[in-house]
Amino acid sequence: MKHLVICDYGAFLGLDSHRMAVRQNGETRHYPLNRLCTVSIAKRGVSLSSDLIEAFSSRGIRLFFLDFRGVAHSALVGQSQHGVVAVRMAQMAFCQGNTLPLAKQIVIAKVKNQRTVLNHLGKYHRHPALPSAAGELLLNADKAKHTKDIETLLGFEGASANAYFQALREAGLFSSSFRKREGRGSQEINNAMLNLGYAVLSSYILNAIINAGLEPYLGVMHGQRPGKMALVLDLMEEYRAWVVDRAVIKLRQQSEGKTVLNSELKKALISEIQATCAKKYRYRKKKLKLEHIIQRQVYRLCGHFYGEKRYKAYLFKW
Repeated sequence: MKHLVICDYGAFLGLDSHRMAVRQNGETRHYPLNRLCTVSIAKRGVSLSSDLIEAFSSRGIRLFFLDFRGVAHSALVGQSQHGVVAVRMAQMAFCQGNTLPLAKQIVIAKVKNQRTVLNHLGKYHRHPALPSAAGELLLNADKAKHTKDIETLLGFEGASANAYFQALREAGLFSSSFRKREGRGSQEINNAMLNLGYAVLSSYILNAIINAGLEPYLGVMHGQRPGKMALVLDLMEEYRAWVVDRAVIKLRQQSEGKTVLNSELKKALISEIQATCAKKYRYRKKKLKLEHIIQRQVYRLCGHFYGEKRYKAYLFKW
C-alpha cells in the first residue's frame, strides 16, 4: 500500500474511474485507489474534487493536511471504524493511572534505537565520537529503568538526545551547517529536513492509531495541549532515529550548501522514508514491512490498555 505526499503548489487531485489523478503543469499521473493507504497534502494551493473525497471515505483512505511545518492539522476519516468507544474507554482509564512503566518502555527503546544508529554508522565512519556516545546512551538507558517519575525519565531522554546529535555532528554525518538540534520552524537545512521527516513519520503513526480506534490526543508521556497529538508523539519516539535521522544523513551531500528545503530535496527525503517503511524487518519470528510492524505495535498497545498484553517497544537491529 502506498503513502503519497503531495508537495507541489497548484496540483489538482481528481477521480478518474478507480484511480486518483494528480494533474500538475500539464501532466497527469494516476494512482489506483486500491493501492493507496494515505495521502498527505504538504503544500498550499492544492485543490481536490468532492468525488475523490467521497471515494477516499468509502475506501478508508486517509487524507491528511499538513501545515508549513509539515505537521498534520486536519484529517479526513471515513465512518468505517468499529469498536472505537470500547478501546478509547480502556485508553482513558489506563491514562488516569500510573503510566510510568509504559513511558519507560518507550524512552528506553528510543535511546537504544539511537544507540543502534550510532553503532550502525560506526561500521562505515570510524570516528571516536560515535562509540563514545553509544556508551553514554547505554548507561542512560540503564538509568532510565530505575526512574521514579516522568520528569526524571524525560531528563535522561533529553541528555541522550543531546549526546546523540552531538556525536553525529562531530562525526560529520550531517551537512556542515548543522550545529545542534532545533525544533519546528528551524531554517537550518538539516533541522528542516529532520522536522519534515518526523512529520512524514507522524502520518504513518497517526494512520495506525486511527485504524486501531485510539484517541491520538491522549498520550502516556507527552502532556495534553490543544492541537498536540500526544499519543502520536509518544509512539513516534522508537522509530525516529532509524527511519528519519538515517534518511537525512544519507542525503547530506545533496543538502550540503543548501539554505532552503526545496521541492527536490523534500521529494528525495520523503522517498527515503517511504522506502524504509516499506522495507521488511524481523518481527516476532517473521519478516514484515515496517509500516505493518508499526500497525501491529499499535494493536499491541490496545491490548496493553485492556490489560491483556504487555506492550514491548520495537528495537531495530544493526
